[in-house]
Order: sequence, then C-alpha cells, then structure tokens
Amino acid sequence: MKNVLKGLFYYEAETCTGPPIDIYETGDDLVFEVDLPGIDPTNLSIRVYEDLLIIEGIMTDTDNELPSGGLKYLCMERGLKEFRRVMKIPVHVNTVAGDAFYSNGVMTVKFPKLKGKLIKIKIERISK
Repeated sequence: MKNVLKGLFYYEAETCTGPPIDIYETGDDLVFEVDLPGIDPTNLSIRVYEDLLIIEGIMTDTDNELPSGGLKYLCMERGLKEFRRVMKIPVHVNTVAGDAFYSNGVMTVKFPKLKGKLIKIKIERISK
C-alpha cells in the first residue's frame, strides 16, 4: 500500500536525488518546502511540466564559503553538488501564478489551488 501511495505523489526516476521536500495544503495554496542550506538561489531552477514540479540546483564551491587553507576532510557527507527532484503536483493548481521564496536555507514554492465549479448542463428533450 505504501508503494501505491508513493507513486501517486512522487515521480521517481534515477535522477530524483536531492534535498528533502515537504508538501502541504492551506485553505488557498499548495506549498512545497525544500531544504537547501548553503545554496545560492541563483543556482536553482524551478519548472512545471504538466502536473510535475521540477526543481534543479547546483552547489558550487563558493556556496559553501569554506575558509581557505590546509583543510583535510576526515568525513564529507554534505558533498551534494547537483540535484534534481521531480515531484507530482497532487492537486489542481494555477501553475502560472506560482511563487518561490528562499529564506534561511529553505525554499518555499506556493501555487494557488484552483477552486472547483459545479456546472449544470441543461437536458433537452428531443421528440421523435
């Protein structure tokens, strides 16, 4: 059951490695929050293709702002250089009106949800 639900919300591909993402809804918006500490927002790309949100980024050496000198790493687990996340957008949203904000190492992407409308269609009687 877990794999079925995961397939509904996430598009998995070999290139889908990267930072953790939280997805939640408010009354008016669908929100994606992405942990991106130390990445310059100019090195990020956000695109929407049909019902997929694509987030890509590159962490350069200057993003880390490490002191120069004789550094000798004993362990380096934060060596993420390039990433790509492809996420299925789980509800109907207005992707053209989306906004993205970067603050304190977290990028927030918001899309306004589309309001559903009930349309009544008149039925005409055709006599033979």
